[in-house]
Amino acid sequence: MEVMDAPYRAGDLLHGYQAVADNLPNDPRVHQEKGSKKIFFKNFLDARVNVVILPIAQKLMPAAQAAKASGEGYMAGTLMHEIAHELGPNFARQGGKQLPINEAIGPAYSGLEEAKADVVGMFCLAWLMERGVMPKDRLEEDYASYVAGLFRTLRFGIGEAHSRAEMMEFNYLLEHHAINYANGRYAVDYARVPAVIAELAKELLSIEATGSRARAEALLAKYDTMPAELTAALKATQDIPVDIDPVFAFKDEIK
Repeated sequence: MEVMDAPYRAGDLLHGYQAVADNLPNDPRVHQEKGSKKIFFKNFLDARVNVVILPIAQKLMPAAQAAKASGEGYMAGTLMHEIAHELGPNFARQGGKQLPINEAIGPAYSGLEEAKADVVGMFCLAWLMERGVMPKDRLEEDYASYVAGLFRTLRFGIGEAHSRAEMMEFNYLLEHHAINYANGRYAVDYARVPAVIAELAKELLSIEATGSRARAEALLAKYDTMPAELTAALKATQDIPVDIDPVFAFKDEIK
């Protein structure tokens, strides 16, 4: 696992969506035998936070909570998201056979796994703080940064796995009053959110452990619709960039 600044990008990373982290390869067999490598691009993450996430938070969250959202909080959630991809089972048993979870769950797997990484990662942050591994006074900052990051992704709709996952997470938190809506803004209930996160983490891990395609599809289908209030609220963010577009200090050499 490495955290670094990336002075340049090439290949798939250069164009389009600007990733701030990766956990590769995406193959459970390789993970089981060899493990994986996690890389965090700190300068790209900071740019995403400063240019996109914090301006959105200032428009959609109460001022005091928007002020708590930070690059360090978003980094903590991103770090645990990638670690959480490695947590939980890689295989499920069905009909006496061992199947990779992505094969057992089918098309819903990508969204389910991204949600699991988000939610289990946030659960693990609280778990570490409870045991004194991380400072407890950072928890509200981390939750505010997590919710602010959800708003960034929700502007993409639900056509992609990360955005469908975070739409489900957002609606689940809203339904269980870990997030509350009033006067065009969304506030985190810091007292309720840890228990709701733990409950959702248990459900997501249980679905993966059993390889239940029906449960995965039902959970995503129930919560992957954007509420009308959120659609209206997101209109206030139209002047904020969707993503960063890096300009490097030297020109590409094309051969």
